[in-house]
Amino acid sequence: MVFPTSDHGCQHRRELNLAGFLARSAVNGPGIRAVVWVQGCPLRCKGCFNQAFQPFSPANVVSADEIAGRILATQGIDGVTFSGGEPFFQADALAVVGEQVREQGYTVVTYTGYRYEHLLTAGDPGWDRLLGATDLLIDGPYIEALAGDDPHTGSSNQRLISLSGRIPRDTPGNQDHCRMIEFSIAPDGMTTVTGFPGQDLVRQVSTGSRGG
Repeated sequence: MVFPTSDHGCQHRRELNLAGFLARSAVNGPGIRAVVWVQGCPLRCKGCFNQAFQPFSPANVVSADEIAGRILATQGIDGVTFSGGEPFFQADALAVVGEQVREQGYTVVTYTGYRYEHLLTAGDPGWDRLLGATDLLIDGPYIEALAGDDPHTGSSNQRLISLSGRIPRDTPGNQDHCRMIEFSIAPDGMTTVTGFPGQDLVRQVSTGSRGG
């Protein structure tokens, strides 16, 4: 159970306040990727797909090493995507994860509601470290009026920025540039709806679900 609070949680720790984890996804960045959703976001964009992930409150606290281990134990993936919530409010721990998986040849995609220029000039060492562990940054707040059909972004103001050259900025979508929605059902019946589902669909499957 997640409760609203003003506590920003794990911003400067090696532990992650985890909202969700998916071992394999085809709709959260180029290729097949593990997905880490963190709990807590200060931006509160109107129409956010993951409103349950906005409050800064304890969800599932796990170590960065444990999450890196889960990712590295998953076969047949290209890397990991960090989403949320706002990943840069848990930058230190996510940087630890990113560094470990990149050492093994995997790539890192990070979604953020902040603009890249703001992240660069903020002077936060944790933010700098997460940028250094990111191959492809997808930046900018979600703007409901600019919602589009790109498979990697929620709204057209958001940008794909290649930080390492390992994932080109103009990388093609997984579905020939068609937006797709992915459903995953765990053995306990938990349904994960990810991609960029509309709010009506999210409400229909909201019982016992996670969105992405």
